Amino acid sequence: MPAFLTVMACDALFIVLAIPLMLRKVPPNVFYGYRTRATLTNEALWYEVNAHFGRGFLIGSAVSGVAALGLWWIKPAAELVPLLVIALVIPPLVAALATARYIHRLRA
Repeated sequence: MPAFLTVMACDALFIVLAIPLMLRKVPPNVFYGYRTRATLTNEALWYEVNAHFGRGFLIGSAVSGVAALGLWWIKPAAELVPLLVIALVIPPLVAALATARYIHRLRA
């Protein structure tokens, strides 16, 4: 049960962090956002890329939360922790990889 609550809390936090990115409220900085050399040197690219990442991060975190809830209902506690870790890590990772592809398309 603690692992499930931790994953759900992380997903909620990730959603909260994704919203300002989606809304283009986070200015270029070295701490928060999808930071690359390209995004940190081009303000227009920063906002476009971070809006894209924020949408993917929000959707990925919501999918992670739904997956964690589904796993919690169908799996015994002993088998749950590795699956919860996978459910927490994979969707945001997909969002990050999709954003890397998006940057490549924008710069091509």
